[in-house]
Amino acid sequence: MGSVLAVGVLDDWNGLGQDIVLFLVGTVLVIMWLVSIAAVWGATRSVAKAGATAVGGAVVLGIIASQTVLSGRVAEEIEKDHSALPAAVVKAEGANGEQW
Repeated sequence: MGSVLAVGVLDDWNGLGQDIVLFLVGTVLVIMWLVSIAAVWGATRSVAKAGATAVGGAVVLGIIASQTVLSGRVAEEIEKDHSALPAAVVKAEGANGEQW
């Protein structure tokens, strides 16, 4: 009975740890994104450059957010059987009879 309780507690702590990591990563990344936009705006006073920073950061945040989906797809692709049929070898002869 004690080992079942220990496993449950460990699962709870593991889940809590994952939730905290996801929260911190999401919060820290969004704060860093906003600070980078503010820094570019402060340094250049250019709406275009600040907008480009915002779009670039949003793309990076989107890639990070879809990391689990992408890693699952990559794992599926690696596990697939990509064996190909043997290739055919073709010998070509030039005008003088030499082979290529």
